[in-house]
Amino acid sequence: MSSRNDSLVDEEIDYQTVSTGHSISIERPERLHEWLKAEDIEYIRHKFLSHPLQKLNLKELREVFDNLNIKFTDIEYNRLFLKINQNRDFLCDWNEVISYLIFGFQEDDPSTQKEALILPISTTPVVKKSEHRSPICSISLLRVQSDDIDEEDIGKQLNGALEDSPEACGMWITASREGQVRFWSNLLEPLRTGFSHSINLKMATWILQVQALSDVSIVCTSSTERELRFHETVASTFTLRIVIRSLPFAVCCMSYSFHPKGKTNSRLVLGDFGGNVRILEFTPFLRGPFQSKPGAALIELFWSDVLKGKLPLMSVREYPNIHSELIQHLYFSIRMNSLFVAAEYRNVKKYRARCPGLIIASGEDKTYFRIPMGVSTFFVAEKNNIVVTGGPDTFVRVWDVYISSKPSGILTGHNGGIVYIFVQAEEKKIYSVDYHKIIKIWHMTEYTLLQTFGDLVRILASETDLSYLYHPLSRDLLVGGRKLISIKCCARIRVDLTDGNTHAAPVSVVLYNGLFRNVVTCGLDSYIIVWDPWTGRRKIIMKSCHTKMEYGETIDIEITAACFDPLEQFLLTGARDGSLKIWNYNNAVCMRNMSIKPEHEVTAVIWVVERILAVGWDQQVTEFNDVEGREYGDPKKWTKFHNDDITCADVKLGEGVVTATYSGELIFWKLETGQPYRRYSVADPTRFIELKHRDSEADGSGRRVSQHLSISRYVRKSISDNILKIETQLNKRPTSFERTFSDADIRDDLAYAVSLRSTRPVSVQAVLFLQTRPMTKEHGSIFVALDTGVIQVYSHHQRGGYLKEFNSSHRTGDCVLTMATDRKNRYLFTGTAFGYIKIWHVLNYCVPEREKQHVCMPLFRLQFIFLRKERFLTRSKRIVRNQPEPMLLSSYKAHIKAVNSIVYINTPKILLTGSHDCSCRLWSLGGRYLGTLGTPLPWLKLSPFESVEEDQRYRMPPDIKKVASSTTMKVISGVQEDKRPVRYDPKGAEDEEAVEAEATARMYGKPLREPILGKYFSLPGKSATEQRIDLDTSLSYIPVFSHLRIHEADDIERPPTPPAIRRINNEDYMEFYDPNKKERPGQKKRDS
Repeated sequence: MSSRNDSLVDEEIDYQTVSTGHSISIERPERLHEWLKAEDIEYIRHKFLSHPLQKLNLKELREVFDNLNIKFTDIEYNRLFLKINQNRDFLCDWNEVISYLIFGFQEDDPSTQKEALILPISTTPVVKKSEHRSPICSISLLRVQSDDIDEEDIGKQLNGALEDSPEACGMWITASREGQVRFWSNLLEPLRTGFSHSINLKMATWILQVQALSDVSIVCTSSTERELRFHETVASTFTLRIVIRSLPFAVCCMSYSFHPKGKTNSRLVLGDFGGNVRILEFTPFLRGPFQSKPGAALIELFWSDVLKGKLPLMSVREYPNIHSELIQHLYFSIRMNSLFVAAEYRNVKKYRARCPGLIIASGEDKTYFRIPMGVSTFFVAEKNNIVVTGGPDTFVRVWDVYISSKPSGILTGHNGGIVYIFVQAEEKKIYSVDYHKIIKIWHMTEYTLLQTFGDLVRILASETDLSYLYHPLSRDLLVGGRKLISIKCCARIRVDLTDGNTHAAPVSVVLYNGLFRNVVTCGLDSYIIVWDPWTGRRKIIMKSCHTKMEYGETIDIEITAACFDPLEQFLLTGARDGSLKIWNYNNAVCMRNMSIKPEHEVTAVIWVVERILAVGWDQQVTEFNDVEGREYGDPKKWTKFHNDDITCADVKLGEGVVTATYSGELIFWKLETGQPYRRYSVADPTRFIELKHRDSEADGSGRRVSQHLSISRYVRKSISDNILKIETQLNKRPTSFERTFSDADIRDDLAYAVSLRSTRPVSVQAVLFLQTRPMTKEHGSIFVALDTGVIQVYSHHQRGGYLKEFNSSHRTGDCVLTMATDRKNRYLFTGTAFGYIKIWHVLNYCVPEREKQHVCMPLFRLQFIFLRKERFLTRSKRIVRNQPEPMLLSSYKAHIKAVNSIVYINTPKILLTGSHDCSCRLWSLGGRYLGTLGTPLPWLKLSPFESVEEDQRYRMPPDIKKVASSTTMKVISGVQEDKRPVRYDPKGAEDEEAVEAEATARMYGKPLREPILGKYFSLPGKSATEQRIDLDTSLSYIPVFSHLRIHEADDIERPPTPPAIRRINNEDYMEFYDPNKKERPGQKKRDS
């Protein structure tokens, strides 16, 4: 193929590629992997292999698809060819085609949605004093719901505020050896204290285990006296109700299983030192055997009496000698109707490594899981039919409950025996704790290590005998020793407080790719995530994109800048340490590494044809080649003219580049030659400043901390001495009313700007080129956002310069951090440091009078509800009352924290914002909230070819709802309620009362006149002092009720039946139907 044909193909694709402004009938998604069959793929492979170059150009590949009856329009096929041609040589080979098909199948893989952005344990543990005299020996949980929760109740729990409802999440119960039992809230706040002691022995007790019977409000304790003590916890009490004495062995472990709705019997499972298991089964209806009865405050009986059935409503089942060693852990599964019992067998020579560490008993059948040295702990995931075991051999084994011959997976990595295990089935995670207090988190299906958590070694350095318990509802792991430690394990998202996060750290850059129609977000967590904004799915996640090695540890570096190449096939990212990387983000492959200067932050990157420009704290522009064969040469350093760190930059294709610094310098450069031609200072934009070359070696050694993302807050000084000066600047002597409402905010902002200019330099936060405006001195083509809240407009013509400026914020201290515009430069979108989004109409701003277009205000009021009139002017409207241009179309609070990046998608009219609050949100042009990328809530159906409907009712973000002003609520909800006061009309009110009284009289009749009972009855008067009777409810029954005389009711005597009714009952009304009836005397005669 000739070079001329190559250039034609290049031009054809270069200018028809990534635009998304075509009609719906022209564009459609190119999902090639859904249309090709196996024989079609083999046919395409044969075509590539039979070609002399084994590559196909634009037209040849299209002929292959046409032969397979796969038709595309010219626009669609150009887009498809660019997606396939990753080498950018405009020749496709077989590897590129098959890779594109594989990427299509990977996008449909739902497993990418489950990968977590943060570590399972990412919060600091909560440490409290145990307030026990000795270390905690056992922990239990008194709750209202069991582990076996119905599916329909899961959604209610996810939406519930667990911390705000302690009765829903339950209470922690801790016990120490001396018998002290303490109750704690879910936030580890002490509630009350009780003591469990023996009523017969005079010696001190020794508690072994505590277990909460949640559905009957009972706490059971076992002790070395071979006793079971059942304490009642109704009405905040801790009263001993039942004592079972003289068990064969002391109970060393207990487990309790109950149904959340009481559909089955509850079971208390007991394991003792002799290897025996006993099950106490009872019905929870009316609290079963623990219901309060008058005259029976305490029930005391022996275990033999329980076996004989002397304790009503309770049955016993025994499994004697199920293990030959003491029971370590047990559990009864209601769903599987099976008993799981585990024991340790440390005498390896005796059992020859064939010890039955775990036994599953279902009726009379038993299943043995033979594990060397036995099992110390296990967890049963009933919905997944797996059981996870851990023992002294330091291995974590995953078993199928129906296959006991071989484990499904073995997890290795612990250096000590496993003492506690639990599973989060919904998150597919396994948590294991060893004897050395090291917590490891594993993936349940991939059997990979996700995290190792070792903070318990630091908090509890000298303790080894600890107690553990996991709360599945609040996802807290409670560790008890001499201290109480609560560890949040993969915390749930509180959908009543937030819609979720897009990144684990603040979002720094948001980009929209028109070629692949997806959204790319980069964060300060060094993550790059590719999203499908139309379905809300996460397609690709790339972790640790920029790293550095420090003292042998790999540290993630924050991503601060990013952009696409001109054809939007590759992604360029810049980091805080000065490194730059080029990514093929469809397969997460880094294709090139670059750097501007070590440890100098990259603040902006620009990718034009065959060149890459990067700016940052090195105070100059660095140019990299993007030509094949010369991409690995040394970068070109543009001449240094700046005196401070560069904070932002932008480019106008084919014309120029603008760079701005922290000190307020603004320099215009020629894009082709890299030569500067104009220089300004935003503090005095009309003054001419000569361009002076700076020696790069004369830089100062110190570096300023970046102020781009964190805006300093300054206290506003008093302006009483500057009022006359400010009014002179306004060129107006306002009246008292106008001075109070219209110009108050303007004077404050001017005074704030004056005070800032006198104390520190004015820095530039963002610059924006308007691509459609020509390079003339009359057209304002560059918008410059300052940290004082002012946006200045410049012309980048050689004879142009500063034109106008306007105030862009309505709150003191706020400023614009990012700007964007649409394809036709009609709207200017600004995001501020306080989280506000403002939309300005700049079509007629800073353009000649002959080019200004007519503005249809009724159409704008239909599209932007912000423009509709209100009874009182809000603050955002008052600040622009005397500012005719540009017109403010909308203003609302979109984020709690600063807006760092903003992007507008033209065809569907969707605005994307990335914020310092770790979220990236989608908004309609009118201000309706569409969703947050990464939310667990259902996604709103969107289309890349249709605009969002503004007249629908949309929800409001929960975090914004708590702080939103009236303007924000009106814009986001799309509803304006005109609550104007209604004048009171006495005549109309009397007429309404008369009509109502007439209707009532017609329906119910006339009411009786007072007094209804005449003058013969009067109610007794009330006493002066109110007498209240307070009953003692601390006991299980009311003592005063036992003194009441209750007469038993006799049987009701049935009165005799009257004779007439008895005769009627004896009559037979159907005797005429009987064919065999006897003829009575005189009947024939009467018939004749």
